[in-house]
Amino acid sequence: MTSSATSSSPYLALNCAEERIQVVLGASGQVMFSEEILCPGQSIRHLPTAIDRALRVRALDVKDLAGIACVRGPGSFTGLRIAHAAMHGLSRPHAIPMAGLEYLEILAAQATPFVQDRELWALTYARKGQVYIQGFAAGAALGPVRPLPVAAARAVLENRPAGIFVLGSGLHKNPDLLTLPGSTALPQTLDTPTPAALLAAACAAAYSGLPPQPLYLRKSDAEDNLEAIATSRGIDANEARRHIPDFE
Repeated sequence: MTSSATSSSPYLALNCAEERIQVVLGASGQVMFSEEILCPGQSIRHLPTAIDRALRVRALDVKDLAGIACVRGPGSFTGLRIAHAAMHGLSRPHAIPMAGLEYLEILAAQATPFVQDRELWALTYARKGQVYIQGFAAGAALGPVRPLPVAAARAVLENRPAGIFVLGSGLHKNPDLLTLPGSTALPQTLDTPTPAALLAAACAAAYSGLPPQPLYLRKSDAEDNLEAIATSRGIDANEARRHIPDFE
């Protein structure tokens, strides 16, 4: 069963898709607490304490939450797993509804006032010479988010009408994408959701008693480097591979 957020009780929104973790607490149109921490690869250390601070500052208990939402991807494999685990762990004892949020849709929504009737393309960093890319027009997605090599993403953008807008960490991690003729890069401050944008997405989400599925669009680095990791630990690579789900 799913439902839209309508309660006046606060919602908790979590984002661990990239290098910055975000914790936002609030009700519709009212950010009650927000914290952003730059901690590449360290979300497991900082997310639980940030959630605890959010609740303590507002003198709330987990059971007081109307719902918990987290960005389901795409993004850091480990970050997504940690955010989803935190959401599920908080929800389960109190049967708090959960929701998943689309990362590139949030970035596009907050940038819509800057682009008017032009196409907007969001590109986020995917490592290994890749980006996650998705286009939008009039606030609607032009297609699903895709993982593409940087060269392929550039080709996609070169084939779009002149005057497009682009944003995201995928641009600034791959400066070649910033030189596309006929495109305008939005300010880097829009590469991360604002607390208001993250909360708005959480308040508009459909909630359920079932945890949303993370959006994994590429394998984890551990899978790509499995043979070397297994050998260093004295484990047979084929045996190790049997215990890793295939996300292709």
